[in-house]
Amino acid sequence: MEDLLLFLPLLVPVMVAQFGERHRWARYSTYGLLITFNLGLLGFAALALLNQMVVVLVPEQLDPDALAVNWLAVAGISLLTAILAFVPLFPQVRRGLARWLPIDPGSVVHTTALAFAVYQIGMSLAQMALIGSLETLTDAELALTAWDVLLTGVPLALFALIGVGIFVRRDPRSTLDRLGLHRPTGKQLLIAAGVTALLLAFDFGVNLVWQEVDPLSYDLVDRVTQHLFGNLISISGALILGLSAGISEELLFRGAVQPRLGLPLATVLFAVGHLQYGLTLAMLEILIIGLILGLIRNWASTTICIVIHATYNAAGVIMGML
Repeated sequence: MEDLLLFLPLLVPVMVAQFGERHRWARYSTYGLLITFNLGLLGFAALALLNQMVVVLVPEQLDPDALAVNWLAVAGISLLTAILAFVPLFPQVRRGLARWLPIDPGSVVHTTALAFAVYQIGMSLAQMALIGSLETLTDAELALTAWDVLLTGVPLALFALIGVGIFVRRDPRSTLDRLGLHRPTGKQLLIAAGVTALLLAFDFGVNLVWQEVDPLSYDLVDRVTQHLFGNLISISGALILGLSAGISEELLFRGAVQPRLGLPLATVLFAVGHLQYGLTLAMLEILIIGLILGLIRNWASTTICIVIHATYNAAGVIMGML
């Protein structure tokens, strides 16, 4: 529940931005909130730099966990994130980006989406810097429960729904249409089953090659996965993990983000959300899977992406039980 509450302040500018399309006060308020967040990141960067100085000068003042953190990397990532998050606030930049992305340079909602894309990448990298190496994850008390997985999906779904303006700029029906939630046809469901089978085969092949090429990193990522998701190795866990991740991640990345920021950026943001696997073949696999899901979103709908994603995740857990 605490992790869920941490996301609530980030929802505020997203919600206020929905009113900014029609009301000047909301437009100015949104820019003010984004600037405040950026300044907060600058302050966090300064604190991280201070911690690094303490590590160097008086390490006895910090506990062992804090000593293990690369505070200089955290400071650098936070500083760069804050600087880059200011960039979309300039109209000239948005007009330039509009040549490559399907955005309206004058939209405060689209401005907020660009800033949050920077936040997503920067905060994910900073989180990994705070955690440290993958070896650290195998020892950390981060084993997820079914409740954890469900709560993790809630903010993603809220960002998707609020981000497209439900009850403000769109009624529920038009919200579903904007998110690409359409009733699937029988043909689409058959194709979804085939794509899921191919993705599972792809995952199996990647794992075989990975074990041969780099068995040490494969074993490390496997231990991280077992440590994080070991409590969910059951039929009920498979269903919860499949539905929670499948629905929430597809609503956000394929439903809300992709039509506005484009397929390449949405795919990168989706992959960055899985940095717990580090810069390994697993991340490359996730990037490819995200690209395939994005193409399916363009061809069919977000609904089909949800079916494929949820089935793929659930089947992966069930196969791990065999």
